[in-house]
Amino acid sequence: MIRFSVLASSSRGNATVISGGGTHVLVDTGISALRIRKGLAECGLHDSEISGVFFTHEHQDHVCGLGVLSKKRALNLYCSRYLAKDLRGMAPNGVFTYVEPGQAVQVGALSVTPFCVSHDAADPLGYVFECEGVRLGYVTDTGIIMREMPAMLAGVQGLYLESNYDPEMLENSGRTPDLIRRISGRWGHLSNGQACDFIRTIGHPGLQHLVLAHISPECNTPAKATAAMRATLDELRLPTQLHCARMAERLDWIELGITRVPKFEY
Repeated sequence: MIRFSVLASSSRGNATVISGGGTHVLVDTGISALRIRKGLAECGLHDSEISGVFFTHEHQDHVCGLGVLSKKRALNLYCSRYLAKDLRGMAPNGVFTYVEPGQAVQVGALSVTPFCVSHDAADPLGYVFECEGVRLGYVTDTGIIMREMPAMLAGVQGLYLESNYDPEMLENSGRTPDLIRRISGRWGHLSNGQACDFIRTIGHPGLQHLVLAHISPECNTPAKATAAMRATLDELRLPTQLHCARMAERLDWIELGITRVPKFEY
């Protein structure tokens, strides 16, 4: 079994705890260390039980809590070689392991495989977490669906997927044309529609849980993102449970397991 809890997610901060076989890891530390520790405590965990922290990229809404979180003890930090250059100043006592796209690393009971995403950052990554045949995909901060992603995420039982903006809200947000192009471009973020298109590509009856994440508070709403994806899941006749991660409140444990997939007639 794998289970995960989103401590916070939006354009203002991101952090998730993932557990499998008694091993606990964090993905990103984009909220305060105080909030991370509080979220872990609500999950029944202490930060000393975290075996490693995996980073997607160096933007502040994904790393800002690292400095304080790493003061009390040396953390095991997993990231690309290029990202480590940015993180060493924040966590000088950190124990760094460099990860490469397509090459799995083992952390306790969890096998973690990085893959490339498309974002204006230093070598940004997504991840697949696996434990005893159960797989969770983690996709955030990518302007497009990269060629390798469908194969990497085929058959996952759970998926954390960016659904960052609504195109009309982005266009009317008052942001500069350059910023709008950056957000909606290939090095930016996924729109609600792009997230739905990706589920049309990889959705399957065994996809137990789907979490919509990194929702912009200015250019999207949970209601818009959820409505678009709910319509897509209904269109595909998938039994997937849909969740929406938020900035101000923790998304409680979601459990993934191996189950018999019911047969559906299409």
